[in-house]
Amino acid sequence: MDSLEGFIQLMIALSIASERLVEIVKGSWPFLSNTNTNAKKEGWRRAILHVLAAVSGIVTALLAQQWVGDAFPEGWNTPIALIGIGLLVSGGSGFWNAILSYLLQVKNVKKKEALK
Repeated sequence: MDSLEGFIQLMIALSIASERLVEIVKGSWPFLSNTNTNAKKEGWRRAILHVLAAVSGIVTALLAQQWVGDAFPEGWNTPIALIGIGLLVSGGSGFWNAILSYLLQVKNVKKKEALK
């Protein structure tokens, strides 16, 4: 990976793919899509969605391993590392977009400082 921005862009793409997988599963089971008025049942629904997001992230990372293998250092091709990447991906594309925006702003500030 050439840059941190490129890494984060890759994580955003994987997060979007993972989110789509979660949406497909949620669409298959209506009890996952609908909020529940019962607090206990709603808690279980949210817990299931969090587990589903984590599993979806891991599955997405494993499926994408062949195509994104060059993006990570050689040691990142281990099953444990791919599980870690999957858990990071499950954070969501909004999370990674915010990090990318922050990094780009830092980069712009540094460029302005270098011009002074």
